[in-house]
Amino acid sequence: MEWTPNRLYFGADYNPEQWPRESWSSDIRQMQDLGVNMVTLGVFSWALLEPREGMYEFGWLDEIVELLHDGGIRIDMATATASTPAWLTEAYPSVAAINREGVRLAHGGRQHYSPSSQVYREKSLQLVEQMASRYAKHPALEMWHVNNELGCHTPHCHGDEAAERFRQWLKKRYASVEQLNARWHTKFWSQNYGSFEEVNPPRLTAAGTFSNPGHFQDFMHFSSDQLLELFVGERDTIRQIDDTHPITTNFMSMRHISAMDYWKWAREVDFISTDHYAEADNPDAHVELAFEADLTRGFAGGKPWLLMEHSPAAVNWQPRNAPKDSDEILRHAMSHIARGSNGVMFFQFKQSQGGSERFHTAMVPHIGEDSRVYRSMKELGSRVAELDALSSRATAPAEVAMVLDYHSWWALQQPNLPSVDLDYPNTLHSWYATAHDLGISVDFIDPDSPLERWRKYKAVLLPMLHIVDEARFTTIDAYVEGGGHILTSFFSGVADSSLAVHLGGYGGSLLSTTCGVRVEEFVPLREGESLELSNGWSASLWSEKAEPLTAEVIARYSTSGVSSSSAAVSKNTRGSGEAWYVGTQLDRDSQLVLMEQFVAPLSIERDGNSLLELVRRGDQRVVINHARESADCNGVEVPGGAVTWR
Repeated sequence: MEWTPNRLYFGADYNPEQWPRESWSSDIRQMQDLGVNMVTLGVFSWALLEPREGMYEFGWLDEIVELLHDGGIRIDMATATASTPAWLTEAYPSVAAINREGVRLAHGGRQHYSPSSQVYREKSLQLVEQMASRYAKHPALEMWHVNNELGCHTPHCHGDEAAERFRQWLKKRYASVEQLNARWHTKFWSQNYGSFEEVNPPRLTAAGTFSNPGHFQDFMHFSSDQLLELFVGERDTIRQIDDTHPITTNFMSMRHISAMDYWKWAREVDFISTDHYAEADNPDAHVELAFEADLTRGFAGGKPWLLMEHSPAAVNWQPRNAPKDSDEILRHAMSHIARGSNGVMFFQFKQSQGGSERFHTAMVPHIGEDSRVYRSMKELGSRVAELDALSSRATAPAEVAMVLDYHSWWALQQPNLPSVDLDYPNTLHSWYATAHDLGISVDFIDPDSPLERWRKYKAVLLPMLHIVDEARFTTIDAYVEGGGHILTSFFSGVADSSLAVHLGGYGGSLLSTTCGVRVEEFVPLREGESLELSNGWSASLWSEKAEPLTAEVIARYSTSGVSSSSAAVSKNTRGSGEAWYVGTQLDRDSQLVLMEQFVAPLSIERDGNSLLELVRRGDQRVVINHARESADCNGVEVPGGAVTWR
C-alpha cells in the first residue's frame, strides 16, 4: 500500500492507562498546546485489553480514542502485542523464550516471548483481530503500528519449539542434510549430522569451544526470519479487515541493533518507520544520527519515512544519561526531517511516574509545563508545522553509496576471528564520518541490490564486506568494469554465505580480480599498537602480508615483521573503473586524505563539513550548525547551534 501523507507528524507514544481518567482531558489540552497531531496508542496495553484469557475490555481505550478524535489528534494504533500479560506466561510457559544456556526467561520485563512460540502467535493474532475489527473504521485512525521494536530484547530462542522451526527452515534452505554438512564443514570436530532432526539451535557448548560458524550464521538468519513472520502475521490479519490504512512496525536504526535483516524486512512494510536514540557520551552524536537517518532512508528506497521514536532530552538506559540541550533537540529533529522523515515522534508524551522507564524524559516531563523541555517541545512543534509541504518531497539522492550488510555483521560477531578488535559497526561509522567531514552525502544500499542500483552512484564504499559470494562478486566487478569506483577494506571478501573461507588468497576474487591484490596472511596488531605507512599515514588494529597483482601501490607498511613492506593501500584500474583497497585501519586524519584522493577525479558535489550540515529535500535546503560559534554558509551567517531552511 502506498503511503502518501499530506503533513509532517509531531507527537509521541501516549500511555493514558498509566494515568487517572480525570487527567486525560488535560493531556489532550497539552497536546494541542504543543502542536501534537498524532500519538501512538496502546503499545504496552495487552494486560489491560485482555486481563483474562479471551476476556477483552476495550472501554478505556474506546474512551481515549474518542477524546483524541474530538481533540483533533490522529492515532497510530499499536497492536498491543509487544509485551505479554502475566496470565499468558503463567498458563502457557512455552511462550517464554529460552536462551542459549537453557534458561527460560521470566515474566517481569518486556518482550520475553519466543518468536517461535505457536501459543504466542495464536494469542497475539486473536488480539490483533479484535483490535482491527474494533478500530479499522474509526475516523481518528491514521495508521497501524505492529508490535513494537520487534527483536529488541529477545531476538533468539534456543528452545525445543524454536529447534523444530529451525529444522524446517533448514530443510527449505538445503536440499539434503549432506548439503548442509558440506556447507557448514561439519567434518571439523566430528560435527557431522545424519539427519535434520539431529540439528538444534546453537546452544551452550563446552568451555573454550564455540558453535560451528555456518550453524551460527544460519541461526541468525532464521531468527530474523522468525521475527519477520510475526510482523507478516499481524499485518495480514489487519489487512483482512482493513484495506485502507498503512501498516508499519518500528525498526531500530542504531549502532547496537543487528539481529534483524532490515533490507529484507523493508520489502514487507507499507512504509519504513524507525526509532533512534542518540548516544549521550558520543561527542559526534550528530554524525551518528545522520548515519542512522541516511540508513533508514536507504531502507525506504529514498522515499519518505517516519521517525517513530526518539528522546526529548535524556534516555534512562545508557550508562550516563545526559540530556540534550535545547538547541540540540531542534537540530536532531531537523536532521531527521532533512533526511526524509515525515515527522518527529518521541517516546513518550508524558513522563512515567513509576516503572522501569520513569527517568526517561518525555514531552511533558515530571515537573510539568513550566520547564525547559516543555518549552523546547512547543518551539519544535511550531517549526515542524511550518514544513508540512515537505511531506511529498524526497531527500536528494547522493552520488556516493555505502553498503551495510547484516550477514557480514553477524559473521563478525562470532568468536575465533583473527582479532577481537574487528568491529563492523564502528568501521562503517568511521568511514561515514570521514565522508560527512568532507561534506559528501551518502546513501545506503543493500549488498544484494541489482547492478542497475549500483550504477546510480559514482562511487560505492564497501567497508569490511566480509561475505562475498559469486553473485555479489559478479555485481561488484561488473560495476567497476562499467566505470564505477569502489573503496573496500581489510577482512572483505573473505568468506561465502556459510562463512567458508575463499581459498587462493584472502578476499577471494574481490581482492585478486577486482582490486588486483593478493593477501597472503593476516597480521593483526597487538592492543594499543600502531604503525606508520610509507607515505606518512598512521594506522592501527590490522596489517597484512600482501602484494599487488595488477594494482598500483599507494602506501606500504613501514614496519618490521611479517607485514614489512607489504602493500597497505592500493588502487586498481579495471575496465573503465577503479577499485581501491585499504588493508589497515587508518587514523582519522589519514582516512580523510585517503577519501579525498579516492573522490578527487569523480567531481562529486560537496557541501558542509564536520559541524556544518547542508541537506537538500525537495526544493529546500536545511543548514544545521552544530558548532557553538556562528559559521559562514555560502556568504550567509548561520548562528551557532541554529537550523535554517532555505
